[in-house]
Amino acid sequence: MKALIKNGMVIDPVNSIKEKCDILIENNIVKSVKKKIDEDANYVIDAKGMIVSPGFVDLHANFCDPGATDREDLKTGSLSAVKGGYTHVILGVDNKPAPSECNVIDYIIRYASIMPTNIYASAAISEDRLGFEAADINFLYSHGAFAFYDGLRAIEDKNLLAKVMGLVKAKGKVLSLFSGTSDDKYTRGIIDGAVAKKLKIKNPTPLDAEANDLKDNLALAKLTGVKLDLAYITSAESIELVEEAKKDKQEVYAEVPALNLILTDKALDKYGTNAKVVPALRSESDRVSLCKALKKGTLDVISSNHVPIEKKDKNEKMKDAPSGAIGLETVLGICGLRLVDDGYLNWKEVIEKISANPAKIFGLDKEGAGSITEGKKANITIFNPNEKWKLEEESIVSKSHNSPLIGVELIGKVKYTICNGRLVYREVELKK
Repeated sequence: MKALIKNGMVIDPVNSIKEKCDILIENNIVKSVKKKIDEDANYVIDAKGMIVSPGFVDLHANFCDPGATDREDLKTGSLSAVKGGYTHVILGVDNKPAPSECNVIDYIIRYASIMPTNIYASAAISEDRLGFEAADINFLYSHGAFAFYDGLRAIEDKNLLAKVMGLVKAKGKVLSLFSGTSDDKYTRGIIDGAVAKKLKIKNPTPLDAEANDLKDNLALAKLTGVKLDLAYITSAESIELVEEAKKDKQEVYAEVPALNLILTDKALDKYGTNAKVVPALRSESDRVSLCKALKKGTLDVISSNHVPIEKKDKNEKMKDAPSGAIGLETVLGICGLRLVDDGYLNWKEVIEKISANPAKIFGLDKEGAGSITEGKKANITIFNPNEKWKLEEESIVSKSHNSPLIGVELIGKVKYTICNGRLVYREVELKK
């Protein structure tokens, strides 16, 4: 089986490619990347006017399966991912039961192999994600847990966290960690400020909760030497702390949710509960700081923060509605609109943040993720960088439709996704 991609602008930061090239895929492997390839193939993709990039990599998308499949499942989550250009997805831990139990890890691994995107299981680092007792890291690792993460709740017990850091470091793995608050007295998903006051929200999340917890977490990571993935960074104060840690040679990497690059807390007033997310949307000043920090390299990864929630739950009052928004299908369009079109990053830099960097941080580059490398599996996304489009509810592939971006015009649209050499998504008809 051969496939040929022709006439596209190939951008591969890992292999320092940024030029018009053809790509030949044979038996699911990248056979050749050259300026011109004339060879018979089973199908040809004419990528004229498009960018051909390594497939995108997401680090914490929640597919809610097992246990909450009314919101999302492995199949619908995977289809949403490939429509958004993602060929590799490390799952979040929004499951019931929590993936602090090995049967959850076993289930995900069993069914991952038949999905259209590469799926990797994350294990919770505390029992039932309650933050009181450490999960059995060694046992979860032996069952195939690829990553370790407790989701969007801070771990306030720093003795427990130090223990987990030591266990994860001993396995040579990355610890993903949310910094903020888990205190239920606060209204999570809404930051303190003028908008919270206007909406009459009692006890909104303190402005400095993220930075205060982050400071403690970075100090503990320095002490234990664990490789730390910060999920997520959303404030100017937190950016400064990450920058200091990197200058201090800590092995620290930082993610920013794509939604925080396009919206501010004013979106709560405009879009209602669909804009209630964790980490919470902040001020315009913070949003601009995030964009600048991506350019500077302080922030390494742009993530989807994909959290599906049923409409009936989002229809609750603002203070009661659960926090979260879907994101896999809109990351590219957000980057095109708010990073490239606004002049913060070019497309090569965007591809680094959504493909090459996350693949490298989690070792997926060894499998060929994050690059288009001859002899490696073909994981490729082809997109039109200039196409303007609106997210329409009827076009959403995710089982849940909780997005504040419905009806918003974005720039940059995925046309084809090739995962492990197989064409798993296409918007444009193929030339046979």
